[in-house]
Amino acid sequence: MIDDKCVFCNKPAVLENDLAKGFFDIRPMAPGHFLIVPKEHYVTFFDAPRDVQIAMVDLLDQAKTYLDEQYHPRGYQVFSHVGEAAYQKVFHAHIHLVPVA
Repeated sequence: MIDDKCVFCNKPAVLENDLAKGFFDIRPMAPGHFLIVPKEHYVTFFDAPRDVQIAMVDLLDQAKTYLDEQYHPRGYQVFSHVGEAAYQKVFHAHIHLVPVA
C-alpha cells in the first residue's frame, strides 16, 4: 500500500531495488545525508515484513558504496527513529545513513 499523503511514498528514488528506495534527506544533518525507505508504506522498520527489512539493509549497503564514491567520508552514522518517544517525525519507516567528514 502507498499512502498518497506520505512524503516518502511519493519521493523519487536516487537508488532502488524491488522493495526499497533511497534518496537524499531534505533537511540533511551533513552533506550526503541519505534515507532508505520501503516502497510500500510501513510506519516503522519493525512493522515491515522480513523481506522488506532485508531489502532496506541491502540498499543501505548500496547507498554506502554510492556515498563513498561521491563524498569520501571518514565514517557514517546509521540510525532509525522508531515511534514518537524516539523522535520519529515522519511515520514511514526509514533508515538514516549520514556521512561523517
